[in-house]
Amino acid sequence: MPSPKPRRSRRTGAGKEGAPKPPSSPVQLAIRYLGPRRRFEREVRLHLRKREVSAPEIESAIDRLKELDLVSDAETTRAWIRDRMNFAPRGRLLLRRELLSKGVAADVVDEALDEIVGADDEAQAAVDFLRRGARKWSGLEEAVARRRMWSALARRGFPASACRAALIQFAEETGIDAGDEAWG
Repeated sequence: MPSPKPRRSRRTGAGKEGAPKPPSSPVQLAIRYLGPRRRFEREVRLHLRKREVSAPEIESAIDRLKELDLVSDAETTRAWIRDRMNFAPRGRLLLRRELLSKGVAADVVDEALDEIVGADDEAQAAVDFLRRGARKWSGLEEAVARRRMWSALARRGFPASACRAALIQFAEETGIDAGDEAWG
């Protein structure tokens, strides 16, 4: 029976020869972290901090990543908003709150939201959300369906005007009674 191959340790970087790899520079660590997807500056800082990189080295690495255009909160914010609006639509208010919690500056968030999400876009995203979930409300009594649709939209941060516009358009498409008194 052949002898087993020596295992490679991820932590020490020891290979077949047993010699540990030299530690990666903070920039290399950050680039590897950025590999799978764009990340916010705060995420990169936290990652480097967890890897026990000193504060001056973190600042230097962030500056270098910005020079290389690998870290840009403005670009990452725009991409994040587009993805969110396509795959898990939210209203501007909730998008803003989520981005601020990720450490993005308020002016960067507001600029990206103004650029990408207008009032019409918000209402259209709400209609798209209702279309995707149409089966949930199809067998319900109309009044119950309207309440549940309104609640679902409100929980996702859509303002009342977008909820109302989306519900009216969805009602026209599906044949639900769209009396004005029914839409809040």
